[in-house]
Amino acid sequence: MREAVPIRRIVVEARELFREHGYEGASMRDLADRVGLRPQSLYTRFPSKESLVREVLAMTLDDTLADLPDPATDWCAAWRTLIERIAGTFEARGRCVGLHLAYGVTARTPDAQDAVRAFFARLRDTMTGILDAGTISEPASVAADILAQLEGATLWITTESDMEPLRHAVERALRIGDQEGRPM
Repeated sequence: MREAVPIRRIVVEARELFREHGYEGASMRDLADRVGLRPQSLYTRFPSKESLVREVLAMTLDDTLADLPDPATDWCAAWRTLIERIAGTFEARGRCVGLHLAYGVTARTPDAQDAVRAFFARLRDTMTGILDAGTISEPASVAADILAQLEGATLWITTESDMEPLRHAVERALRIGDQEGRPM
């Protein structure tokens, strides 16, 4: 008899498959093999590959946003922690699973599209909230720009194995926190 596989392990492995192969390249059979389940057993937990997307992105957000310093108390520490976590993931994994999924889901996978949209909206909104606590001018616009720069840097990591654009994006993002709330 096979040992029960925790749902979290399935979601972690699905996240890695999505990172490595994108939405289209990841298969439920590959996931079942990775976690040691028969495909039928996997389908009893997750009825489709699309149903995994929301779980993968929710876990990713939880991991990224867990235990951030309170922006009301120290917005600079919250900002620095968040930017360093995002950058650390990109450095270690070479790409953002959310962005990789964004390019793989289509109108045929509306639940997955909604999950990707919600992932980026929550990340942007968290960044905006932190910047707003620091009285940064136009925090929503700044958050969207920084997020786009960080995500865009993964293009160079993936295609050229070049970490410099990410380092520059992180430096720019961290300078915002170094301004200690002065308008930009």
